[in-house]
Amino acid sequence: MKYKLKLLFVLTVFLFSFFINLAGCVNYDQNTTINEDGSGSMKIHYWSSMKNFSMGTALGKFEFDEEKAKDKYKSSNTEVTNIKVEDKLDDSTKNVFIELTFKDINKLNDAKGFESVKVTWKEVTDGMELKYTLLMDTTAAKNISASNYTITYEFKMPSEVVSTNGTKDGQTIKYNYSLADLSKDIEMITVVKKSDSKFCGLFGIIAGSTLIGFSFYSQRRKRKNT
Repeated sequence: MKYKLKLLFVLTVFLFSFFINLAGCVNYDQNTTINEDGSGSMKIHYWSSMKNFSMGTALGKFEFDEEKAKDKYKSSNTEVTNIKVEDKLDDSTKNVFIELTFKDINKLNDAKGFESVKVTWKEVTDGMELKYTLLMDTTAAKNISASNYTITYEFKMPSEVVSTNGTKDGQTIKYNYSLADLSKDIEMITVVKKSDSKFCGLFGIIAGSTLIGFSFYSQRRKRKNT
């Protein structure tokens, strides 16, 4: 009896460890384009080895079934415009490709697929600041091979970059991490210049009105002299 209990305990611990390890066995790549008003679009690609799918279509918070994945990323704020699940035989991986649009990046985590993310897009002294935070995931970070799984983010900003803690290439900011980095919160911060389009528009109206007024005055004066 004691032997059976010990065997059951060992088996339980083994299965628990097994599922914890599978939960973090996913590579993730996200490319985001942000407009000044906080709206934008996004392309997501995540993938894992086919050998990890002996127990269903989900690995931790990542879903590899098309309909279920779509449900995770849609909300009143986000619309999934395209989704594809593909098995790649050349490297034996299962891949999910998602394209979506969002109305307000501040409300991104209204969708379950972004529940471990905290985002703010707000006006600051130097312009507009994007703070995109990945909340720590100690389960994934403690995965035996956590350092082998990549997390990459790319943000295409709406105007000139003032400051960032990422790698800048023009108005594009890039970040590269591994699952092991999720032992704590990861903050990605970028500040861009605020567009002067409103001011330019107002200046254009004033300039146009002045020109029309000057033209009217010149014509009136010309008639008077005649």
